[in-house]
Amino acid sequence: MSLPMPSTNQIASLEFTNARIVTPTEIVHGTLRVDGETIVSVEQGGRASPAAIDCNGDYLLPGLIDVHTDHIEKHAVPRPRVFWPTTSAILNYDAAIISAGVTTVFDSLCVGAAGKPFRKRILPELIQGLHATGAAGLLKAEHLLHLRCDLFDPDLEEDLESFIDDPSLRFITLMDDSAPRRSDDYYRRVQRERGETDAEEIENRLQASHANDPTTAARIRPWIVKLARERGIVVANHDDASAGHVKEAVELGISLIEFAITEEAAVAAHGAGMTVIAGGANVVNGGSHFGGVSAEDLVRRGIASILCSDYVPASLLQAVFRIAGNDGGPSLSEAVALVTANPAKTFGLDDRGAISAGKRADIVRVSTFDGEPLVSSVWRQGRQVF
Repeated sequence: MSLPMPSTNQIASLEFTNARIVTPTEIVHGTLRVDGETIVSVEQGGRASPAAIDCNGDYLLPGLIDVHTDHIEKHAVPRPRVFWPTTSAILNYDAAIISAGVTTVFDSLCVGAAGKPFRKRILPELIQGLHATGAAGLLKAEHLLHLRCDLFDPDLEEDLESFIDDPSLRFITLMDDSAPRRSDDYYRRVQRERGETDAEEIENRLQASHANDPTTAARIRPWIVKLARERGIVVANHDDASAGHVKEAVELGISLIEFAITEEAAVAAHGAGMTVIAGGANVVNGGSHFGGVSAEDLVRRGIASILCSDYVPASLLQAVFRIAGNDGGPSLSEAVALVTANPAKTFGLDDRGAISAGKRADIVRVSTFDGEPLVSSVWRQGRQVF
């Protein structure tokens, strides 16, 4: 589901000079050279050719990797009961992704309603549309698939089997948002955040959630993990609230947790050697809009090692600059790794994620305005796409 790139001999060599180049270990004030799709060298200072791109002191970062964003839903269903034409929705979404500096995105789509019935309709339409637009060379970012599985959806098994062998599928999340797993107050808050304003309807959903057969999730979880393991697909637990939830995941062989609701769950996951994914939007907002644990705090304490945008693509870059070097926080190189090198390593994308010789030339030029980072230009595999 990605933009077909021209062969290497069709891509001119590139030089970027007078740049602050963010490498895995330091910021180099100098020159970056690219040959075709590949980074060749990073040099302090460096003598550049007359054709070199003068970055005027701007930053050069690796292309960002966003492993969880449901932003595509906002383009597919911009208002309740409004279903936008699929191709237009996908291209508008792709434009938002690449303009945020994201060169590799995991399109997060729900298998099951997960509180929003429209998701069942758009799932096959968007997957088919992403493949079609990718094959036609219309997508600027590289698109991979992330399926979020609603464990209590009655059609989950049938629907997941339809897409489990999709070649772009790299990530599966197990979602159990049922009231018994959280609390009644938390469940009500989630329903309101999802747009439900009718108090009686929220109470009806709450009672229905309590009526779910608790053995359903216990049966479905290992089945999904087995399917994923057989295909080399990464699996994560979602919205864990307790050390008990983390223990269940560990016993199933799950090695990732995303959006831990409580400090207890996040600390337990980190202590168990799990990779903890937190939300960039949480960092930018100064905390969770659901009242959960602070993502910035988890990063500063070394608990969270990956940030994803969650629902606002621009939050990745903003989160990186917010936490970098602030009050004893991580260095800029360490902060950038949260959205580049760390997700690349976790998801087996070994060809990208860093500005270093031999890596794929996914590059983002970043300037600043009033202290805010701005994406000026983006190259993917040595080709300018923004």
